[in-house]
Formats: sequence, C-alpha cells, structure tokens
Amino acid sequence: MKNKKLFIVLGILVVVFALFMSNPFGSDSNKSTYTQLSGSEFTETYQSTPDAVLIDVRTPEEFNGGHIEGALNIDFQNQSFLSEIQKLDLNKPYFVYCRSGNRSGQAISIMQNAGITTIYELDGGISSQGDSLDLVTTSNAEFDYAIDSSDYVNGQELISGIEKSELSDVEKVGLIQMREEEKLARDVYARLGELWGTQIFSNIAKSEQTHTDAVKVLLDRYGITDPVMNNTAGVFTSTTMQELYDNLVDKGKTSLLDALIVGATVEDLDIKDLNILKAETIKEDILVTYNNLQRGSRNHLRAFVKNIEAKGGSYSPQFISESEYQSIISSEQEKGKQ
Repeated sequence: MKNKKLFIVLGILVVVFALFMSNPFGSDSNKSTYTQLSGSEFTETYQSTPDAVLIDVRTPEEFNGGHIEGALNIDFQNQSFLSEIQKLDLNKPYFVYCRSGNRSGQAISIMQNAGITTIYELDGGISSQGDSLDLVTTSNAEFDYAIDSSDYVNGQELISGIEKSELSDVEKVGLIQMREEEKLARDVYARLGELWGTQIFSNIAKSEQTHTDAVKVLLDRYGITDPVMNNTAGVFTSTTMQELYDNLVDKGKTSLLDALIVGATVEDLDIKDLNILKAETIKEDILVTYNNLQRGSRNHLRAFVKNIEAKGGSYSPQFISESEYQSIISSEQEKGKQ
C-alpha cells in the first residue's frame, strides 16, 4: 500500500514538473494569488467570498471522520487527482486544506500550474486549527439509506416463467432509453459519492447497477443491441445522456446540498419516464421489470428528499406531478418485489 501511494505521489510530481517546464515563469495573465489563513479567518473568508469552492484534499476516510461543512473531497493521493483539478473552473477562488498542510501545499502547487489564480490555504491544516473549526462527520451530516434486499433487482428472476412476445419499435426504443438512464443514475451517484464521501450515493449506486443490469436482461432476451458499448462510468452512446450526465455532475460539485438535489432530480426524471414507458406496453416481462425499477426510484427519491430537508433545503418536483410527489414522500419505504 505504501509503495502504491509513493508511486502515485511520484507520478503527480512528474506531471507538476512537466507543467512547470511548459510555463516555467508564468505570465502576467496567469498570476496566482496565494494566501494562508488561520482557522476562523479561513472559514469566515470562505463563507463571505462569492463563488468560493472549499476543497479537502485528504483521503475519504479522513474526510468522513470530520471535515469543514461544504467541503468538496478531492483526494490528493488518488490517481484521479490531476484530472479532477483540470476540471475545475479557473476563475473561481479556492480554499484548500488537509490534515497538516503538507498535502494541501503540494495540491496548491498543482492548482497554480493548472492556471487557478486565487487560492487560500488553511495554515497548518485542521490538526493545528481544530479548536477554531466546527467539523462535521459523514454520520451526522446525512441520513444513511438502508437498502432493502428487494432494491437489488434480479432481472432473470423477475421474468422467469414469462413467455416472450413480439415487441414493437416503441417498446424497443423504450428499453434502450431505460438501459442508459439507469446507467446514468449509477454513474452520477458513484461520482458524487467519490466527491462528497457520503454513503447515500454509494449505497444507491449499487442498487442502480442492478437496475441497469435488469434492463440488459430484456435487451438480450429480445436480441436488441445494447447501447452501453462502453460500460466506463460517465461514458454514454446517447449525446443527450452524455450532456445530462456532465451537467448533473457539474451541479453536484457545487455543494453537498446541491448533490442531494441532483439525486432527487434523477429519480424524479426516472419515475416520470417509467410512467410513460409503462403506458406504451402491455408486455408482462417489461412491465414487471419497469414496476420494480420504479419502486426503487420512489425509495431513492424518499431518501434524497429526507437528506435535503435535514440540511435545511427543499426539493420541488421537476418532472412528476406535485400530487404524485407528495404521495411518494409522505409514504414509507417500499419493500418486497412488485
């Protein structure tokens, strides 16, 4: 494990050197403002700075154990660190911290070479400023979503004993759409879980994996070409799905509350689309699959809304009717297959 971490850090330093050599002395248009602040000054300045982004560069385990509320977790020791930094808006001000100031200092060097111009660092990290900081943990920042076993949809079991029938073009298009839409949910939640270190996203992402797999069972059954030619997270055949994924993840990076609202929005859309697709078929195998996917989406929506409200936020349905939304969130988690 130590050798792996050393390899990652060495790789990062090599890239930093390459970035430096490509622009060793910088330019007047890319001058960076760097400021070190103490604990209370750091948080107060962050809260009063428009469009500020707070970044915790420690590991997810450290982050979950106690972090400054509102922080985005980008693990300096993770091999994806460089690519995540390259996705940041260069024009926003960034507030960066770690445990002792070692990793944040190295991270800031990378950010400066990437072109970020306004950076504040927590002097000495949270270990030396802990008394002046109010830290939150993952456990008290969210309500975990307890997955019922029926949330894991087994597509083969659902359609066992149901005879095949001829599908219309509309039904085929619907299955193709839902295959990518369930993958979209899985990928968005997995990404937001990595960023925020919150269990609700990783738990629901596991459920969504079984949902997209259940739709693939139907695609295989009817000889329909699978649109998921590349199962890599965040990669889609449909340009519409690709753009939606990119937009949702970008919005979810803003704050944990925004990330939870993204989750509710995805489930809201999923329920609406399944309502439409269910009205377009009478095929028993498709309906039983759609019904179970929709039950899972209702459970997920309840969980996201509960967490949104716990953080002082609110959610208004964007796709389903207000009456359907209220009926869902006012009822208990659904268990058992449909």
